[in-house]
Amino acid sequence: MGFLRRVSAYLLRYPGLFALTLALAIGSTLFLIAVPRLIQWLIDEVISPGRRELLLGGVLALTGCYLLRDVLNSLRIRVNNRLEQKVLLDLRTELHAKLLRLPVTYYDQRQSGEIASRVTENVQNVERVVLDGTEQGSVSLLTILGIAAILFTQQPLLAALTIAPLPLLVWLGRVHFRASRKLWKNVREAAGEMNALLVEDIQGNRLISSFALEERERARFHASATRLGDATLRAMYRWSLHGPGTNFLASLGAVAVLGVGGLFLIDGRLSVGAFVAFFAYCGLLYQPVTQLNNLNNLFSSARASADRVFEILDHPVDIAPPAPPASPRPFPPGVPAVRFHGVAHAYAKRPPVLVDFSLELPARSVTALVGHTGAGKSTIANLLLRYYDVTAGRVTIDDTDVRELDPAVLRQHIGFVAQEPFLFHGSIAENLRLARPSATDAELELALRGAAAWDFVQKLPDGIATKVGERGVRLSQGEKQRLTIARVILKNPPIVVLDEATASVDTLTEAAIQAAIDTLVAERTTLVIAHRLSTIRRADQIVVLDHGRILERGSHAELLARDGRYARLWRSQGDGAGGDFDALDTSAPRT
Repeated sequence: MGFLRRVSAYLLRYPGLFALTLALAIGSTLFLIAVPRLIQWLIDEVISPGRRELLLGGVLALTGCYLLRDVLNSLRIRVNNRLEQKVLLDLRTELHAKLLRLPVTYYDQRQSGEIASRVTENVQNVERVVLDGTEQGSVSLLTILGIAAILFTQQPLLAALTIAPLPLLVWLGRVHFRASRKLWKNVREAAGEMNALLVEDIQGNRLISSFALEERERARFHASATRLGDATLRAMYRWSLHGPGTNFLASLGAVAVLGVGGLFLIDGRLSVGAFVAFFAYCGLLYQPVTQLNNLNNLFSSARASADRVFEILDHPVDIAPPAPPASPRPFPPGVPAVRFHGVAHAYAKRPPVLVDFSLELPARSVTALVGHTGAGKSTIANLLLRYYDVTAGRVTIDDTDVRELDPAVLRQHIGFVAQEPFLFHGSIAENLRLARPSATDAELELALRGAAAWDFVQKLPDGIATKVGERGVRLSQGEKQRLTIARVILKNPPIVVLDEATASVDTLTEAAIQAAIDTLVAERTTLVIAHRLSTIRRADQIVVLDHGRILERGSHAELLARDGRYARLWRSQGDGAGGDFDALDTSAPRT
């Protein structure tokens, strides 16, 4: 039960609320335990002797016990719910914070919907075992011990018959917990897969419509939901045997008490009131036993959820600031140069993408990377941004290794424009101010003008206050791209990375974006990953990559004069605006 200790740590952050919850639960239980003794007194001391004058007081006392039990229980529910929400908030906040710190490799291997299910459904299951398990479990154990002490004080033999099934119930509970852990793990994994498919269908709704894939996706979701249902049924099938079976064993104790206690009553060894009270205590004894039995099933389910939650919290953060006693170095001042020194990099379980790669990006220059798919262009950008670390070699900014910088500080000084622009659901102004929250409206306008975006923004219904929709769905691809460029202009970083920023737009939109890019890269160290060669003609140096190595390097004019692979691609594209780099021969000599 190591996971219980770990999840209980969140509960113990609020010892006052937790203690108050337990106190209210115990108080409510004590008033309930007092009821059978009061009933015994009413039967033996009031009703049987015919003492009318005490009947009203006894009935009022009995009513008071029930009332106080329920008042305390009502207060317990309120305190418990408050504690529950605090624990949920802490756990979800820590989980979300860890997700923001995890390296991109973590997301490369998992579906977003499956991760989201861990933050919602799995956290909820863990919370239930924290609160229900600790509160109900503690109160149930105390109730069993208290009632057992009362029973042994009154009738030791009957008490022994009452608790006789308990050791067997405990053993069966342990067996059930071990056997059902794997079953509930399968349920959580199936739920994660279904959530992942659901998110994928929501995000890809336009693609589904354009290819008429509705029936295919219905079939996929139905199959996934069926797998979840089947896994849940298998887990509940085992519970359908264990739950009623243990309840039956518990009822044998009550049957034994009824039989033997009935003989005692007939023989005069037990009063009617004492017999009724004892039998009532038997019911109160097995009620917490049943609760513990139900908690056992809850633990099995929650253990599977806890494993999935703590898998995220325990995942190492490989891309992190230098560990103490070392401290992060400051980012170099001014506009720095970027250098790759003998860099090698390989993704997990794949051949190396870069091998002994060396390249300098001079300060205030534009370096363009071209090459076939898989040549290593995006990997070079990822290593500069330190989304991944090099396998060998170094990446430096001026003379500072990027691994000596705080990753957050490094990325604050690099502007990144991706091929697929991303905007949050909100206004244009809110999306731009992600780069600089204190920016004024006038500064936003300057950035939009620099990105060739001011004209279209002015024509929108609410201008910069226009809501763009989820992922910017209410804007065209070119409009979204120009807004992301404006965001980087507002950020004003010394280094800029452009990852095929015009690859997915038409030539007219490309011209507008290219004008924005010209503004963006002025007086900055710029790395461009190029698809259309027409966009990099004015680059200071163009680097042609082939399987992680430099095939050619030079300006546009120099590479055309060399008449190598770049020149053949340029001619195949006509004006450099189209064509397929992958279709060209890669056998030219390397330089």
